[in-house]
Amino acid sequence: MPKLRTIKHTFDLVREVENNIPGASTKTYVDVLTWVFYQLELTRFAYVYADSLLIDNGDISIHSNYPAEWVDTYRRQALYKSDPVMANVAITSQPFFWAAVNDRSHASNRVFEQSARYGIDQGFSIPVHDPGSAFGSLHLPCVEGDPDFDRIVQSNMFLIKAIGTIAHQYRPIEASQEELLSLSPREIEFLHWLALGKNYQEIGLIMNITERTVKFYAKKITEKMGCTNVKQAMVKAIRYNIF
Repeated sequence: MPKLRTIKHTFDLVREVENNIPGASTKTYVDVLTWVFYQLELTRFAYVYADSLLIDNGDISIHSNYPAEWVDTYRRQALYKSDPVMANVAITSQPFFWAAVNDRSHASNRVFEQSARYGIDQGFSIPVHDPGSAFGSLHLPCVEGDPDFDRIVQSNMFLIKAIGTIAHQYRPIEASQEELLSLSPREIEFLHWLALGKNYQEIGLIMNITERTVKFYAKKITEKMGCTNVKQAMVKAIRYNIF
């Protein structure tokens, strides 16, 4: 049976995650999340970050304690392109159990057939969408058909959602340090306001600079980040968690 938790214990677990994963290495990030989910009697997790416009090029980040062989197979065979869980994550912001998308009569669900070999057949996912086409997702598999899985998730829904948000916000950065450090604080501030939907005139007023300077920032940022336009640079900055 799932363990009953006090409100204090719940917030203690959230605080533990918040205190330990910001700026952490990939290994520490995975270790901390493994530990906190173990407290909930959930033994496996995966955090995935992708961009709908880039995923066909294999541009996907996976941080998990899944069996390494399964993660390697998932990447090598590009199963994320046909994974019904990932397809649903891309179009919804609502958490869902995999049973809602696991139509075994559909050919694409060979992903489930393969994952089942590693004891991963059902599960629960929390999508977290960024501005633009990028999104993250936290996945908790039901390992070996655990009969208490649904109850564990339902009884800890608030905590799992909170952890999903923190895991997304503080995901490990995979961009080159040179690229990240080349942006000045003012350029990062510009991208921040752009991501919030401000136009050049509004950004100029907020930052107390001329619109000409705003356009100069946009040009320099685009060049520094190797993008074709500033909106692409903004999406890249969000993906790499620059601000």
